[in-house]
Amino acid sequence: MKDQLHIRNAEAAQLARALARQTGKTITEIVLDALRQYRCAQGQPSPPGRIKQWRRLLRRDKGRLIRSEVPIEAFYNRDTGLPE
Repeated sequence: MKDQLHIRNAEAAQLARALARQTGKTITEIVLDALRQYRCAQGQPSPPGRIKQWRRLLRRDKGRLIRSEVPIEAFYNRDTGLPE
């Protein structure tokens, strides 16, 4: 075999062996499944439901941040014309 993968981390090797025993798969199959799942999770866009939820939350938060406009006259004393 030209390409080989060596798991040099004890915890990773132990987890791979345990999962292989539990599922009846080979360690190679376990590693392939994990890599494929990781690749899909990283490259896939968010589900539409999650995007809608994010947009709803952003609109709600934006509404909290926007303050009503204060007219410039409110900053000055009516009698003196000086800033308050």
